[in-house]
Amino acid sequence: MINITLPDGSVRQYEKGTTAMAVAKSISEGLAKKVLAASVGGEVWDASRPILDDTTLKLLTWTDPEGKNTLWHSSAHLMAEAVEALYPGVKFWVGPALENPQGFYYDMDLGDKKITEEDLAQLEKKMNELAKRNSEYQRKEISKQEAINYFSQKNDEYKLDLLGGLQDGNITFYTQGDFTDLCRGPHIPHTGHIKAIKLTNVAGAYWKGDEKNKQLTRVYGVTFPSQKELDEHLAMLEEAKKRDHRKLGKELSIYTTNDDIGAGLILWMPNGTIIIEELEKLAKESELAAGYKRVVTPHIAKENLYLTSGHLPYYADSMFPAMEMDGEKYYLRAMNCPHHHKIFDAEPKSYRDMPYRIAEYGTCYRYEQSGELFGLMRVRCLHMNDAHIYCTKEQFAQEFKAVNDLYLKYFKIFGIEKYVMRLSLHDPEKLGQKYVNEPELWKETEELVRNVLIETGVPFVEVKGEGAFYGPKIDVQIWSAIGREFTLATNQVDFAQPRSFKLSFTNQQNQPEIPLIIHRAPLGTHERFIGFLLEHYAGKFPLWLAPVQVKVLPISDKFMDYAKSVSDKLKKADIRSEVDDRNEKIGKKIRDTELLKVPYMLIVGEKEMNENKVSVRVQGKGDEGMLDVDTFLARAIEEIKTKGLAETANA
Repeated sequence: MINITLPDGSVRQYEKGTTAMAVAKSISEGLAKKVLAASVGGEVWDASRPILDDTTLKLLTWTDPEGKNTLWHSSAHLMAEAVEALYPGVKFWVGPALENPQGFYYDMDLGDKKITEEDLAQLEKKMNELAKRNSEYQRKEISKQEAINYFSQKNDEYKLDLLGGLQDGNITFYTQGDFTDLCRGPHIPHTGHIKAIKLTNVAGAYWKGDEKNKQLTRVYGVTFPSQKELDEHLAMLEEAKKRDHRKLGKELSIYTTNDDIGAGLILWMPNGTIIIEELEKLAKESELAAGYKRVVTPHIAKENLYLTSGHLPYYADSMFPAMEMDGEKYYLRAMNCPHHHKIFDAEPKSYRDMPYRIAEYGTCYRYEQSGELFGLMRVRCLHMNDAHIYCTKEQFAQEFKAVNDLYLKYFKIFGIEKYVMRLSLHDPEKLGQKYVNEPELWKETEELVRNVLIETGVPFVEVKGEGAFYGPKIDVQIWSAIGREFTLATNQVDFAQPRSFKLSFTNQQNQPEIPLIIHRAPLGTHERFIGFLLEHYAGKFPLWLAPVQVKVLPISDKFMDYAKSVSDKLKKADIRSEVDDRNEKIGKKIRDTELLKVPYMLIVGEKEMNENKVSVRVQGKGDEGMLDVDTFLARAIEEIKTKGLAETANA
């Protein structure tokens, strides 16, 4: 018999070789029908896989992220089966589940055939037909040579390439219906769980993401266990199209790109620059109050700096190639931390100087593959709300909590209601490869971070194998107003670089002591955060952040001078105001200003001019009647000062 520990802490005994599905059935037949996979000892398994030893078990359903991912990855296999039936001879590369956007894709080589958007309906029909067969996903362990023989017979260079990187004794095939694939799994019990299917689009994708390689066909899709959930998801996608930051960024003159400048290099227009300046102002005010000192560092550095930090070789693939000058190699910086460490080390420090907090909106350059660039979300030049805290072990908990409190403050300001902290840990099996080889320090610092999160009550999940190379980190996941997930920022603990840079301070015993470092960026980068805000607000920025806060609309040219005097008064109070001086009817001026999503329109005509008033129109709400100019001015100043929070609290 083996002992199975369930999430509630209860322990049940089962015959050796039992399965998660058998455990589910022993609890409830209704539960068993919902099970898609299982977490066995912290690893996601097929529900039908035999369990041979004592372990923990969590049954995964559609409500669990791992359950969703398992359904979507299994759906990619179902789509591949349908493609193979309709396009004989197709070869497949990889077909992962996706979290953002939701769903899955599969990359494939169709030879001289082609799948277009018009073909997706036929492919969906075939998938539905196959799903209704309730075909089981069958796992089979296979030797590497057997796998090579299988794909050699099919002349499949893509799977043979994948096999080249796999170790013998760790290879599995999965079969459902007439389709067999090289796959580590896991998969859902059978295709009948896939009730609603939508293939969303077709795109090109270079093999391995390298533009020098052959371009494959990538088909995206999403599936759900019910038609109702699919319909809701498609409605959300339609809303997301309206809120697409690339579309809004162009319509609102926020940013642009240019081939002569280069892919992934953003040109911020005047409107976008105003948003940047307001975000920086908020960050600087918050950091000044929290005891940070500001610094400025160069955009390049010698190779030796990044060898010392460990970014070469751990991070080399994400850095631009070196420049050679005077026999020295220089790199565009991909991160600010090594420069900041040199500032810390420039002058002797004692325990009286700790914690030592320095901040910079630093410009970084990262070489993203061209196929991965995406609007403001994946760029090659980014401006980061970066800071580093050098502290003692005793100060760590308070400093880490203060950083988390800053996140919570920003969430309130920007109306972010749903968020979670992802505690990213190291993978012990990759020490010395992906992670600094200091097992005891990993254990100690991960426990420090975990304890702070537990004590402060911040919602968090743990993820193995996603830590930074020098220590554990928190990735801050936030959700926009329409439920789309974004990675906002990161909060990292570093025990490695203080040692590699030989950083120290003199402690109270007059002895040198190595500090801990907290890397933090609560507002992430301008690029990613403004991209998020464009979607979150649908382009309707709150007053304090809007590029143009007030537009004054004269009914005719007779009232132009009065309109300009109102606008000038607003400008003197540091309110960003413009006058619509076009020779257009007032209806068109209102419609155009609505499209530009300006928070306030002040309409002025004869009555307003004679009474020194304005007719107030609020973006998305309509007319609010006439107000004295001074009354409106006081209202706008208060709304900007409080960033709309007072208005929200009173709503």
